[in-house]
Amino acid sequence: MQRRLRALRDALPKGPVPVADAVLATFIGIATVIFLHDNVLQTTPVTGISMSPTLSPHYEETGAKDSILWRKYRATRNLKRGDVILFDSPTNPENVSVKRVVGLSGDEIVLDPRRRPKDFENGRVSEGGKRWDAMKRKGKGRVVVPEGHVWVEGDNWRKTLDSNDYGPISKALIQGKAVAKCWPLSEFGRKVGGAEDGYKNRTRVRKGVRRRVGEEVERWWEVD
Repeated sequence: MQRRLRALRDALPKGPVPVADAVLATFIGIATVIFLHDNVLQTTPVTGISMSPTLSPHYEETGAKDSILWRKYRATRNLKRGDVILFDSPTNPENVSVKRVVGLSGDEIVLDPRRRPKDFENGRVSEGGKRWDAMKRKGKGRVVVPEGHVWVEGDNWRKTLDSNDYGPISKALIQGKAVAKCWPLSEFGRKVGGAEDGYKNRTRVRKGVRRRVGEEVERWWEVD
């Protein structure tokens, strides 16, 4: 490590020693911040109303956003029902989503008709309703979460795009697990996730149905 730092220092513009040291210290500081942001901890604002009233409850009226501290290191380790996660959107890889873990691998989810996606969204035909109908028909109203996946839902069942639309998500998509609120200041440090944030799950879950999920079950959320 010291050899690499010496090589980096030798490559810096020549000048007074204090200047070279300052440039090197700045470089190391920036690299450290980037590493921590990408791999350990990250803060992001929560846009949209899918997690209301838990997160960003006034977004629709005022545009106000809650900011969340995420743990990115081993984000999928010891996941629990009720945890709030940050993950790559399965429908648009360029976007990230924030949702709550409702079911773990092996859990059996009882589909809630209130959460069936609308056939039309923003004036456009939506395929989510068809996928939900396919899940309900093939699983007789239930979905078993495959190994390596979780079932996620938004707290605002009236306005959310979640597993009821695209099915269980792979844990490989998960970027971080919520730790606490950073903003607004009046709620700084408030824990996010589980019963600690006041959320009460309405979706019925039969926990711990530990059996191998075959290809037939994995195709439950595919439209024929």
